[in-house]
Amino acid sequence: MHQGAGEDINRGSLERLLAKVMSDRGLDLGQFRARYVERRVNVRLNALGLTTYRQYAAYLDAHPEEYARLLDTLTINVTQFFRDPDVYQLFRDEVLPAVVSAKQQRKQRLLRIWSAGCATGQEPYSLAMSALDAIERLDAGTMLPMVIGTDIDPVALATAKAGEYPAKEIAHIPEPDRTRYVEVDGDRMRMRQSVKDIVRFQYLNLFENPPIHGVDVVFCRNVFIYFNRNDQERLLNAFWESLTRGGYLVLGRSERLTPQVSERFVLVDSRQRIYQKPRGLQ
Repeated sequence: MHQGAGEDINRGSLERLLAKVMSDRGLDLGQFRARYVERRVNVRLNALGLTTYRQYAAYLDAHPEEYARLLDTLTINVTQFFRDPDVYQLFRDEVLPAVVSAKQQRKQRLLRIWSAGCATGQEPYSLAMSALDAIERLDAGTMLPMVIGTDIDPVALATAKAGEYPAKEIAHIPEPDRTRYVEVDGDRMRMRQSVKDIVRFQYLNLFENPPIHGVDVVFCRNVFIYFNRNDQERLLNAFWESLTRGGYLVLGRSERLTPQVSERFVLVDSRQRIYQKPRGLQ
């Protein structure tokens, strides 16, 4: 970042910028260390030839697509298998057992998981591997898991449907899952048929097409940055309607429910941004 930018280049002005990002896009950067955020934001300023946080705030107003680039810069790797492993561990160890137990009590067999904004498919396949593993460990072999991945990018969806990726991506997959669910052939890796059989991909515009209904878990992580707060609220209400009673909503760790919607969900884990639709509601 250029030096000599005056009083704008100080912690106070950075905090005002971050408050704007929170207000405009609901992106909570409190999970990151302050110095890290400062360095990464400065990467964007340098790339744009800007010298102050105030200029960057004005640029965000004029170019809303910059919010997505800012998120990419902060998170480095946006799409990968088992991104944020702690989220998947909680999903596998607590969320899935709770869902399976509730299903068994109601004599239901179909377990539906929706990955909204699935990009090239790494998240849905990670969810599928987690579901298959949990069902096996819970001795719930009659349960029928289905993961539905949706996105608006047909090129990304084509990659997702193929289920084939550079072999180096296997490094993000836990060791036991690699053996059971992945095949490696030279510099490529592909998902085994047992995983592909329970994953479906489809085009879906979150604001123009009807949402997926009757789902037990919705994953919508690191997607909100693309939308303003009003659109986020619309989307959260749609997810609430999509979920079965007692269903779970999983957001990205930097994302929050809007105040108007937060009263409709029960907070399950504040750090991992996991919420539950109350069982007494439909």
